[in-house]
Amino acid sequence: MKNPIINNRIVKDKTFAIRLLGFAFDITCSDACSEDEKESMISYSSSLLKYQIETATDKDEIDYLIRVKAKSRLADARDFLNI
Repeated sequence: MKNPIINNRIVKDKTFAIRLLGFAFDITCSDACSEDEKESMISYSSSLLKYQIETATDKDEIDYLIRVKAKSRLADARDFLNI
């Protein structure tokens, strides 16, 4: 089946989702409200990364996702969020 959303990518920068997830993990929280925001940011960025993994068709992008172990980082985010 041809990918129906290939031309409707959310972000064209292949490094964006992985960088956003990394930044979210690096945030240090000092209160419960900040911890909730950190969890939300990890959730959003992991959803974006999952979408990117599922819709990638360009060989350079696929190679990049493999090289940075995107699926492993997605699993780490799920573990963090307990989902």
